[in-house]
Amino acid sequence: MSAPFRINVRLPEPLRDGGLEIVAIETPVQALGELLAVLESRLPDFSATNDELFNFAINGELILHGERSVVLKSGDEVEIVIAFAGG
Repeated sequence: MSAPFRINVRLPEPLRDGGLEIVAIETPVQALGELLAVLESRLPDFSATNDELFNFAINGELILHGERSVVLKSGDEVEIVIAFAGG
């Protein structure tokens, strides 16, 4: 019997509902784009359509381009990072 599907998502401060820092996603997804749709349904302040406000790190590796197509697997850790700009 295989282990259940689970991806942990670390949330930035503005998305923490009641102080919840990590959200466990047990809905099987294959790519970050699918995970974003699940998060949009679970987190009232998150909108995947505003993803230019966020960057994403998968298992500690920051993804800068083509993030929606990044393949995910059970056990991965995704961190949502607030995008910032500077000069």
